[in-house]
Amino acid sequence: MRFTHVCAALTAIGGLWAVPASPHHSFSVAFDVERLVSVEGVVTGVKWENPHGWIYVEVERGDGRLEEWQFETLPPNQLRRNGVTPVILKPGVTVTLKGYGAHDRSRAVAAANVIIFADGNSFSIGSGRQPPLSDDQ
Repeated sequence: MRFTHVCAALTAIGGLWAVPASPHHSFSVAFDVERLVSVEGVVTGVKWENPHGWIYVEVERGDGRLEEWQFETLPPNQLRRNGVTPVILKPGVTVTLKGYGAHDRSRAVAAANVIIFADGNSFSIGSGRQPPLSDDQ
């Protein structure tokens, strides 16, 4: 009887420290590996959060209209390990982002794999296979 009470108490206390799991998705559920995207634009925002970071980029289309793209990235700790920090990736910076577009084509959303800065430095910022770095898309 006493052992049962101790186990119940420990289980209850352990539940207080439990962290709720954040929703996560399979890559192929949200993104199309056959839909390569490459956009150049100005960073308008960056979310350094788990389980994925987000980069928001304003892209000027051929007709002069501005379009905001959202790129999902690796988590912040992996971005930093790959060399991408808030010091170099911040609003106002011009970048080229390459990755895979979302299945839902009604929104400008993609999974980023490569970021290229205006000085030519490029960094891996996504998981999975890398899209070509050339402009032959």
